Amino acid sequence: MPVAAQPRATFILDNGAYTIKAGYATAEAPSLIPNCLARSRDRRVYIGDEFLTQCKDFSGVVFRRPFEKGHLTNWESEKAIWDRVLLSPEVGFNVDPEETALIATEPVLQLPVCSSNMDQIVFEEYGFSTYYRCTTSALVHENETGLLFGGSGRSDTSLIVDSGYSATAIVPIVENTVYHPAVRRLNVGGKLLRNFLKETISFRHYNMMDEAFIINEIKDQSCFVTASFAKDLDTCKRMPAVRNPLALDYVLPRATASGIRQGHIRDMTLPRDPDDQILTLGNERFSVPELLFNPSDIGIRQAGLPEAIMQSISAVPDPDVRGLLLGNVLFVGGNTKFSGFRERIASELQALVPDHILLRLGFPEDPITYGWQGGRQLAQQKSRLRSRQVTRKEYMEHGPNICARKFGKKTVDVLGYNA
Repeated sequence: MPVAAQPRATFILDNGAYTIKAGYATAEAPSLIPNCLARSRDRRVYIGDEFLTQCKDFSGVVFRRPFEKGHLTNWESEKAIWDRVLLSPEVGFNVDPEETALIATEPVLQLPVCSSNMDQIVFEEYGFSTYYRCTTSALVHENETGLLFGGSGRSDTSLIVDSGYSATAIVPIVENTVYHPAVRRLNVGGKLLRNFLKETISFRHYNMMDEAFIINEIKDQSCFVTASFAKDLDTCKRMPAVRNPLALDYVLPRATASGIRQGHIRDMTLPRDPDDQILTLGNERFSVPELLFNPSDIGIRQAGLPEAIMQSISAVPDPDVRGLLLGNVLFVGGNTKFSGFRERIASELQALVPDHILLRLGFPEDPITYGWQGGRQLAQQKSRLRSRQVTRKEYMEHGPNICARKFGKKTVDVLGYNA
């Protein structure tokens, strides 16, 4: 029997709800492309990276994203964005699907119909040679995670905490297989944090309900995780903004003779420009990320992140496996970049872990692209990747069911796990 021709290249598409991380497996790092369609005030529509490279005024921009509540539901929009990422000469990848193996990610707890739609698009619309679909957490696990703990190599068992745009997913991986009964989802992500900040600023300061992009920039530049919420809240109550060490001035974007001046944190040592529109932020800076630790503050009936992690661990029946998971906890996603996040999560988790168990937390240098890097590591292990892929020939012969069988839930016997 002749051996099927192998694809010439492997392309990794980490399809995040906010940002697509894309690139060939031979690249050192991915390109980051906004996963959205954007319409500016002049009613021009931008696809993906066009928004950042061609749009001159970010105020009043309306976004349309393919994801809704963490599920990929709008394939009309996603297809337009993928076309630009994969096929547009301007982006530069110029992917030839018939000669390319695709590694693509989907959200944790994705609806089966959404997964099936992705399979259909990959094979029937694009015609990729081979294809592997998994979650970003599964790709994170493919990295040499031992480097994050001062060692080397990778562990077969780890707990992945992915705090992204739509939600925060907690995924235990045992013997290189997701243990689905212990997967947990916290409905707090970057979108909710942004919307909470947008509503707070609009109520206290200026009406910025239509300024999603600007609010997101303010969140990323200004917010931090406090070590003591009650103490810092009291400081903001007692001290006026001019003397409050936690307060800062954010200069909103404005038009100038040379173009749009982007928003930024004001240098307090320089004189204030009378033309600047200043937004003074106090407890907003830390009350927004606090929702990761106390979602009940705004009525979300879920445990905070430390407790949710322990709930996931507790759902694993074997105590030896629980110990291994706590010794390999990896944090990825944009929300883990908040200043103070590492210290706060380490402190609160340590208080919940029994004294005889070693708790080790890993924080990659770039938590946003770490999943893509895991895909790159997987692509270099050709036999390992080949065992997981579905070829276009197999898809055309067996239909979507073969993807459901090969990419679907696998079982792992955690009670019979040999540590």
